[in-house]
Amino acid sequence: MAEYPYVVAGATIFCSEGTHFNNLDLPMSHGVYIRDRAAMHEEDSVPGINIPEFGVCRSANNSNGEKQTSDAVGLLPFDDSVSLPIVGKLCTPMTEKWIDAKEDVLVEGIPALTVECTLVCTQGGGIIAFVDDGQGV
Repeated sequence: MAEYPYVVAGATIFCSEGTHFNNLDLPMSHGVYIRDRAAMHEEDSVPGINIPEFGVCRSANNSNGEKQTSDAVGLLPFDDSVSLPIVGKLCTPMTEKWIDAKEDVLVEGIPALTVECTLVCTQGGGIIAFVDDGQGV
């Protein structure tokens, strides 16, 4: 069985339906650290607290209000037909808990996050996944 790196606060994440990367947030540490950064667990999936928005949502299922962005910082790579500004629905995910957390490694009694974990957005149907673990190595 493959071992995946553990995730810490600040890890880079993206939504398959969003236009931008963003960072996982942890307002208060659980008291467990990896390389001096706060480790995260499967319940660190609260929209607006742990899970930020991802620019503009490309899903037709999203019922959020309109958003326009000209921000190229964190823009996901697209094909050559995409240009700024991007107009669409606000990519504010609605989520439950992370899938495939590490059951045998606990952070504050809850399974730890690894880069293998994903979240499903019930708003637009996107999959939220990791670009990196946030450890900075």
